Amino acid sequence: MKNTKANKILEDLAAASAKEFNAEKIVEKLKELRELAKEEKDPTVVKILRLAYEYIGQNGNFDIGHIDDEEGLDMSEFQYLMELIIHIDREVNRQEVREIRDLLIGELY
Repeated sequence: MKNTKANKILEDLAAASAKEFNAEKIVEKLKELRELAKEEKDPTVVKILRLAYEYIGQNGNFDIGHIDDEEGLDMSEFQYLMELIIHIDREVNRQEVREIRDLLIGELY
């Protein structure tokens, strides 16, 4: 995202979720981030944030099965999504966010 405050929130969320995944607090912060994304007029980010907090609200986690263990990433799926959003200006990241969006739509609806 372009907004420095939003990126700080994203980084803080990723770090905090590594220690403890507090679904209620995360949903609250994602809603705040969504408002910042609306100001940036980025519909991809607005949508993924809404879907993420809806999924977390329903399930209490963000275990969506997007990252498999073979990829060797040393982060949770939620942390990975936060990193993608921070660097959403990269087309490859935007495309992966769209893939996660489609996965979440399939899970939620």
